Amino acid sequence: MTRILLLSVATLVMSSASPLVASAHDQHSHTVERPAPEDPQLRVEKITDNLHVLFGSGGNIGVSSGPDGVVLIDDKFARNAEEILYHVQQIAGENDNLLFVINTHLHGDHTGSNPEMKEAGAMIMAHENVRTRMGTSYMNKAWGRMNEAKNEDFWPVVTFTDQASLHFNGITARSIHVPSAHTDGDTIVLFEEPNVVHMGDNLFLGMFPFVDVDSGGSMQGMIAAHDKVLAMADADTVIIPGHGPITDRDGLTAARDRLQAIYNRVSEHKMAGKSLQEIIDAEPLADMADLDGFIDQGGIITAAWRSMGGDFEGPSAE
Repeated sequence: MTRILLLSVATLVMSSASPLVASAHDQHSHTVERPAPEDPQLRVEKITDNLHVLFGSGGNIGVSSGPDGVVLIDDKFARNAEEILYHVQQIAGENDNLLFVINTHLHGDHTGSNPEMKEAGAMIMAHENVRTRMGTSYMNKAWGRMNEAKNEDFWPVVTFTDQASLHFNGITARSIHVPSAHTDGDTIVLFEEPNVVHMGDNLFLGMFPFVDVDSGGSMQGMIAAHDKVLAMADADTVIIPGHGPITDRDGLTAARDRLQAIYNRVSEHKMAGKSLQEIIDAEPLADMADLDGFIDQGGIITAAWRSMGGDFEGPSAE
């Protein structure tokens, strides 16, 4: 019989609308043999025998498996759900019962398969701000559009305020809130025994990060999240970013220093009295052009500017 213990160092809340805790982890997805995808979109990378990462479009998924079952860190888009469950079955074999999905934050490329994972037996856990924001419509000025409230099927059913720990498969997974970082509901997940950290979107490796100021994020908070993980890590720590390849303490240090340099350069221009557009036109990040991607130089300069309290009305006003 599967045994799992959920502890919280802070307040932990379970929705009354959630499936019964006693029975949720007894649902076994391996009663159905899942077919291989006809058009595979995901790639599996092994860290240890019991910890893997699924790469592909959207956020990187952590897969922790063992005799008690499986815990996922994030679950990409809805279109990925069947392939995720296929890989869970391939990785975990007869122990593929899905226990929990820990959402590192609210964005749809990390939570898009929540309804399907619930249906497969998982309980969704996240910081309480994830549940709050999923149930709220609000303007995202960065993209010039509304973030529409999600159906309750997407919402986490277990929430916490500071930390929560899962004890399963002989290991401990600590979910740790990092405030006002990528968003205001971010979680980093520390797998203590295998010495692995999943940083969610607090780490974009090899590209400019997205700092979602409209969802309560800030560049200062993201730098602080990097510092928190660096204080936990040693030379052997494996670090999983939200986007980009697996890295280590040195890789995170370089990303942190680069983010601090971005902040400092924008701050110097802002303190000299330049407007946002004047700073963008000055191209203070021209030497980092190789990091342009989903977020380009103008986008990351804008995020730094807004993190410092600079006015911004959105792209329609530019």
